[in-house]
Amino acid sequence: MNLDRTKAPVFHQIDNINIPKTEYGLLSNKIPFHVLSGGSQELSYIALTFNAGSITSNQLLVASITNQMLVGGTKNHSASQIANTFDFYGAEIRTDSNFDHAVVALFCLNKYLEQLLPLFCELITESVFPDSELESVISEKKHKLIVNKEKTGFLANNAMHKLTFGQHPYGRRAEPADYDKITRDTLVGFHSAQYHAGNCYLLAIGYITDAVMSLIDKTIGNLPVKAKTEIQPTPLTPAGKNASETIRKENAVQSSLRMGMQTIKITHPDYHKLNILTTILGGYFGSRLMKNIREEKGYTYGIYSVLQPYLQCGLLRIAGEIKSGYAMQVVDEVRREMQNLKDKPVSNSEMELVRNYMMGEMLQTFDGPLSCIDAVEKAIDMEVGIDFYNKEQQAIMSIKPIDIQETANKYFDLDKLTVAIAGNE
Repeated sequence: MNLDRTKAPVFHQIDNINIPKTEYGLLSNKIPFHVLSGGSQELSYIALTFNAGSITSNQLLVASITNQMLVGGTKNHSASQIANTFDFYGAEIRTDSNFDHAVVALFCLNKYLEQLLPLFCELITESVFPDSELESVISEKKHKLIVNKEKTGFLANNAMHKLTFGQHPYGRRAEPADYDKITRDTLVGFHSAQYHAGNCYLLAIGYITDAVMSLIDKTIGNLPVKAKTEIQPTPLTPAGKNASETIRKENAVQSSLRMGMQTIKITHPDYHKLNILTTILGGYFGSRLMKNIREEKGYTYGIYSVLQPYLQCGLLRIAGEIKSGYAMQVVDEVRREMQNLKDKPVSNSEMELVRNYMMGEMLQTFDGPLSCIDAVEKAIDMEVGIDFYNKEQQAIMSIKPIDIQETANKYFDLDKLTVAIAGNE
């Protein structure tokens, strides 16, 4: 086929994206499951998400180390045996934890599920947290923290969270001495209380057949059940007016800027509007912040804004690596761009550009079942359901410039915007 490269391809407006529906049910032990089946490759992503994030522990690091140590050894298998078994079958085991949740996930070919699911369950029920593995993990993570504390981005991010959330668990950050307080008994107690069938849900994505679900029910459906962990929300204290912190690093070649603001939860009816507004501000390469601070001023290679959801609130986060000596000028420009969005509606052309960008991003997200794992997990974790994305695309397609301005005036309270700078300023 001959292509006429002097002519641009025909432009097609994206006006509707088919958001796949998940199937819902209960395993034999009442673990809720969400299934998204599709694709032609016979492989599966199977994950258990527990209410075992850092907000469920009063002691720093307990939640994250417990989660990481699940692959550190069980009553029947050492850490090396566990790793070698998953490697032998070409499978991947993933452990991950955040403020609100902890995940244990298996990614493998369906034909090996019968061999791997029993070991997967063993990680949940039979982990023994051997002292030798624990010492190794603590030593490694402590050293990594010490190294990270020399990095301006790490320092600014930590300072921003502390300024924004104060003593709330979302604002807590570990110090090297906190690793010295971790004991095996503490991890064992946390594991016993949080990692059980009454405190999790199952997500299965991929080529999920009746035979796969039967295997899941015979294994994961037999995990022991205890009472669900009830999390009492910690009151959120508003950040101080114009709260800021500068951490001086003499030899830094650039400064790291982090700005933050407590905002609405993902369940709030205005969330989609605020997310679109945040994208206009700094959520894509042609955003207001990029045009001003990168293209016009040359203060940075990149600066962005993102709306980050947590269970108890949202975080509007702005971040960039800035040419040394210009961080405060960038802060002023960020505030100016936010104020501009409050003062005047965006143009129709900018609105269409952002609309097309966001719809394109969503189209890419839902391009096959394995592409949308993170999106589906987010919807379930944040208790909004997969229909959240149908509502999002409806908001993207219907929002008007005046809606953006009204949303900016409602939620861009510049006095509540915290500023953390680390570098040679």
